[in-house]
Amino acid sequence: MIFTCDTAELHKAVQTVMSAIPSKPSTPIFGGLHLIADHGVIELQGMDISMAMSFKIKGQIEEPGEILLAANRFAELVKNMNGETISLTRKEEENSVRLQSGKADFKILLMNVADYPKFPDFNADKTFTLADETVKELIKKTAFACSSDAARPLFTGVLCELSEGKITFVGTNTHRLAIKSLAHESKENLSIIIPAVILKEINKNLNGKLPQEVKISLLNNQIMVVIDDLIIVSRLIEGKFPDYKRVIPPSFSVKTKVNVKDLAGAVQRVSLCSGDETDYSIIKIKIDENELTVLSSSPDVGTGEEKLACHTEGERLNVAFNATYILDIMNNIEDEEATLEMNNSLSPVCIRPVGEKDYTYIVTPVRVIF
Repeated sequence: MIFTCDTAELHKAVQTVMSAIPSKPSTPIFGGLHLIADHGVIELQGMDISMAMSFKIKGQIEEPGEILLAANRFAELVKNMNGETISLTRKEEENSVRLQSGKADFKILLMNVADYPKFPDFNADKTFTLADETVKELIKKTAFACSSDAARPLFTGVLCELSEGKITFVGTNTHRLAIKSLAHESKENLSIIIPAVILKEINKNLNGKLPQEVKISLLNNQIMVVIDDLIIVSRLIEGKFPDYKRVIPPSFSVKTKVNVKDLAGAVQRVSLCSGDETDYSIIKIKIDENELTVLSSSPDVGTGEEKLACHTEGERLNVAFNATYILDIMNNIEDEEATLEMNNSLSPVCIRPVGEKDYTYIVTPVRVIF
């Protein structure tokens, strides 16, 4: 096996595939990086029990072949090479490869490539294609609301629904719910739960200067995503996703309109007085006809209060939230204004951008004494 390729391109490919290689693999073989060189293409593969990734780059192949290297060590070497190109040479009778770039020359021992699992074959049952901007918008508006608790796997994924000329993504951790829909013409009607970690990998790789297509294929309980030269294969999350539509109250008695940046800034500042546990910072909100007050206090820190303008329809209301849940939605709203709709201090609160009809965020208030 002998090939030469651009160092920067190899570095990008290695860093991409490293996302599929666990820092603490369940077995040593999953700590390896699989390289296959043939017909002018170098393919890099990495995987664990839940995800597999493949990335292809062009190279000058003098002698085809395949090898398995310790991923972390190889990644660090490629990252620190200062030559414009990098050459890799393996002699058939040796259990090592020679890496050369600029004036650097390394000899690296190999792992047993015969032990490495075969990259998943995929003869898809269903396939659909989305524009990159559509995918990025759907992920950005929903994946943040998912749970990271592995003990509740159903809520660590985003529900993807295709029906009635639209695609809908839904994320929840049972305390908050984010729903985003966009128009999408497809002959397929489906409902699947995609792991949020996979969606974040997809989003991370949608950074091309030119428009990119995202091809999504399904086979049994697996999903394959193709973006240019990148392939991601993962298991879907199995189980019945909660009926999210039932969580949204049919009507609201109180509705207030606020400036998104003003509310985000007030919550950010006032939550500093809620204590050291920033993930569970509690802020209180008092809603009057034309004024909204954000408050927080802690015996270990002090008190904070900030007032901002609002326009309220309905009675005055006091409500408390996890500050992070409010900041997350404010940071994902592009509109200047948003509405907060509610019925009482303990019922689910609906937050919507004023100019974005197909985006809904539901958050459960916290029970506190005002």
